[in-house]
Amino acid sequence: MSIQEICSLFVEEKDFISQEEITVGNINRTYKLTYQGKDRLYEYVIQRINKSIFTNPEKLMDNIVRVSAFLCKNVEKEGLDTDKHVLKPLLSIKDGLPFVIDEDGEYWRCYVFVPNSITYNATTDLSIIEKAGSAFGKFQNDLDGFDASTLFETIVNFHNTISRYENFHKAIKDDVAGRVKEVEKEIEAYKGFEEKACLITKYLQEGKLPLRVTHNDTKANNVCFDKDTGEVLAVLDLDTVMPGAIAFDYGDAIRFIANTLIEDDPNYDAVDVDLAKYEAFTKGFVSAVKNSLTNFEKATLNLGAFTMTAECGVRFLTDYLSGDTYFKIKYPEHNIVRARNQIAYANAILKRFEQMEEILKKYL
Repeated sequence: MSIQEICSLFVEEKDFISQEEITVGNINRTYKLTYQGKDRLYEYVIQRINKSIFTNPEKLMDNIVRVSAFLCKNVEKEGLDTDKHVLKPLLSIKDGLPFVIDEDGEYWRCYVFVPNSITYNATTDLSIIEKAGSAFGKFQNDLDGFDASTLFETIVNFHNTISRYENFHKAIKDDVAGRVKEVEKEIEAYKGFEEKACLITKYLQEGKLPLRVTHNDTKANNVCFDKDTGEVLAVLDLDTVMPGAIAFDYGDAIRFIANTLIEDDPNYDAVDVDLAKYEAFTKGFVSAVKNSLTNFEKATLNLGAFTMTAECGVRFLTDYLSGDTYFKIKYPEHNIVRARNQIAYANAILKRFEQMEEILKKYL
């Protein structure tokens, strides 16, 4: 079945103009199709859901449908156009489901491409970083009141730091790749982070933090902007929308955005927290969501930045110890370089923690 044939299962027939593969993103196969209608151009995104990562596509799509519907209600109350400000899955023409299954058993879905939109894979523009922060903060705010416990966990224990550390300790014990001896320094560093890094998961388990709908991939390139005005439009990629703590979303954004280097740069001595980028994202995020947060949630936001850095780093090291079976690598030492970079960044966060707290207080 061709991509055009799949698209025709979701939308009425129009005059086909073009098709291109979108190569940004490492999980799903994604295509953009353009058609000519009677009055204007129509653009759609077709995606094949990666069943090796998302093992229950039907429940995944149920999450997305319900979250999108909830967002639409709040966006409409604000007088905004839901076609621009919410990523909505289309339903198949035949049976009204948010997916179709091809002859090979593969699951496909279709979205309307957010009109006149653009995303930024990397940026140093503080105004864009602030707007990305406001988009994720607004996403959280618009989902306030959604019962997160009803969502399916698309990747089990995705941000369960305690579970991630259990995997780490098992990888050390098993030492299947024979690498433990060569990375003893890194192992000790992550063991030193463990108690602090696991606090947010413990707070969730103890009911000290409310369970929220979390996006779980709060990178700047998951926000689209109007090409002409720069206005924030929709938050993209809802595959990992799951129950969690708001500190996970805030923290992972700071992990990604405010590191002075990219996460696999081996120049570890130059790793630091870019406080200008940190403040830009924090200003946007917190200003949008602060009225929905408990005082304890506010107090754990910067802890989230440390937690997500330690958690991501321990995952890189675990994969290295296990023979590089999960993350894509470009060279044999790639995962250990990533793990060392995250050690440096976690230590930088601890060093800058008081400064980060002062900045955060400005916007709370």
